[in-house]
Amino acid sequence: MSGLPPAPKGFLDAVGGQPMARAVADAYVRATELAWADPIRLHHRGRQSALFLDTARASLATSIGGATGVALGAEQVFFAPNMRLAAQWVAQGFLGKARFAASAIESLALIDGVSQCDPALLMLPVDEHGFADESAVAALGPAEAFVLAMQAGNIEIGTQQDLGSYAAAGHRLLVDASQCLGRMEIPHWSVLLAPAADWGGPAGLVVIAVQPTARWSCPLEATSGWISGRVDVPAVVAAATAAELMLPEAKAQAAQQFALTERLRTSIRAAIPDVTFAGDQHRRLPHILNCSILYVSGEALVLGLDRRGFAVASGSACVADSDRASHVLAAIGGFTGGNLRLSLPLDCTEETADDFVDALVEVVKELRAGTGM
Repeated sequence: MSGLPPAPKGFLDAVGGQPMARAVADAYVRATELAWADPIRLHHRGRQSALFLDTARASLATSIGGATGVALGAEQVFFAPNMRLAAQWVAQGFLGKARFAASAIESLALIDGVSQCDPALLMLPVDEHGFADESAVAALGPAEAFVLAMQAGNIEIGTQQDLGSYAAAGHRLLVDASQCLGRMEIPHWSVLLAPAADWGGPAGLVVIAVQPTARWSCPLEATSGWISGRVDVPAVVAAATAAELMLPEAKAQAAQQFALTERLRTSIRAAIPDVTFAGDQHRRLPHILNCSILYVSGEALVLGLDRRGFAVASGSACVADSDRASHVLAAIGGFTGGNLRLSLPLDCTEETADDFVDALVEVVKELRAGTGM
């Protein structure tokens, strides 16, 4: 794919990160050389940094606007160093003494951040596919009194929430767009949170976009859009460069990735007995596939596959330790043991998918033999 680096061989954990393109790395290095000064300073070096920052901020507004179909200006884009802080800061800005509700499968970072603003955060049940209970949302009361904090598509099981119905009912939406920009339509949101690492930008940067109709006001000073300490200009420049490169490619590859995860689902089900798949099969992120395999542990699966050259994930996508049970699977009543989550990088091939299934069959056979199954 032009301009983007190929994914490492056997790498099937795009949620965990992806390599930085050469053009992105070059932009980052160039910004460290020329935009190292504090952009709020009035001297030449400060104004030079401000120029880099303003250009990158405007570029991100254009890229996010293009990916969501919403016209944005640079002044509607902000930055935070992590999702938890971004969610906390954004939640504080909703006007009208808003209360918050979130589904039971939201990321722990989103839940923790919003809870700092609203300790009485209401948790909404979900069905077996991960869709929020619409009757529970309707029972909240007047829509204008509640902000719904939800992922557009769950990064663990892929299920896409029906944000349009909630927006039509009058709810404001704090939308976690992790792994979603460019991969699905996101036309309904009040405030959008998106980690730059999702599209090959630097880790440690969450981009925040605010709709002008959101009934939201900047709760604390955000110098040049940065909400915590001094702005990291090179990181913003790299994020903007990566968005220009990757987001159009992700949209173009969505159908291809959806077909590839379906190929994996069919092959795994045919080759391995006692496997269950989580999430909705149709309304889901195109590149994510989650399955649980009975009689083996998720950690053992990850390590066995790693020895065969395949990088996958297990357990909760919200925590670092792979053997921690997934609160998402627990919320949908799914089996939390023997869990694998695949998230395909761009340009993943059928050959890679087929080789992965062969390796998975070998690992499961080996592990089950060890337990006498």
